[in-house]
Amino acid sequence: MSVRTIARKDLADAGRSKMLWVVTGIVLLSTAGITGLLAATSGMAAREVFALSFQLAVTMLPIVALILAKGAITAERESGSLRMLLSLPPSRRDVLLGKLIGRTALMLVATLVGGLATGLVVLTILGGSFSSLASFIGFLGLMSVAFVALGVGISAGSASDSRATAVAVGAYMILVALWNLIQTAIQYGAVELGLIAAGSEPAWLQLVGLFPPNRAANAAYRATVEGQFFGTDPFASVWLPILVLLAWLFVPVTAGYLRFRDAQIG
Repeated sequence: MSVRTIARKDLADAGRSKMLWVVTGIVLLSTAGITGLLAATSGMAAREVFALSFQLAVTMLPIVALILAKGAITAERESGSLRMLLSLPPSRRDVLLGKLIGRTALMLVATLVGGLATGLVVLTILGGSFSSLASFIGFLGLMSVAFVALGVGISAGSASDSRATAVAVGAYMILVALWNLIQTAIQYGAVELGLIAAGSEPAWLQLVGLFPPNRAANAAYRATVEGQFFGTDPFASVWLPILVLLAWLFVPVTAGYLRFRDAQIG
């Protein structure tokens, strides 16, 4: 059984459990539904609606991606099917990669459907360019994949599904819900310790603000809309947020694999 076979099986299992339709429905409601309401009632321009819709989406989609991915390994581990699967030719690395590809494909389908529906709503009601729609879908997709990778890494490194759920919810609270407060606390602490002057924002503090995938995706989208691809300020350009997002694609999965590789499967 190859990585491709495991990924295909994961997608098939998701389809039979109607997970694909549930995830797609949630994404549609959190993007196209809210955006349609804004476009029809707010009187804002298409660019402003896209920007606001993007900010709403980067708040909603991370928890969807994390919940979708957090059971990739632990669900099969608790059911006993993981032990049977590992008795066949695929290695633990193959299982992890297959699950990552399967959950990533599932989330990308949902994001693509939701993003297209959102864009069509905006373009139909307000007009605008398809380039805005492309960057809207592209960076939402990249952010969603980053959170799927985080969720799969959490699943691989957790001994039970309940623990994976707790860690995934905690990751969402820290990275999405509370990061502004965390960044403010870090800045306050640095001022109190005399590391920086009050009101200043050195490069390392700006990097702290860019650390979560949702904030990196928002920065990349904003820079793309403004045409700042390779500017002199990396924090106002596209390339640095993309590097942050790419790091989120690899680091959590690698860390999860290292724990999964040495774990005792009961």
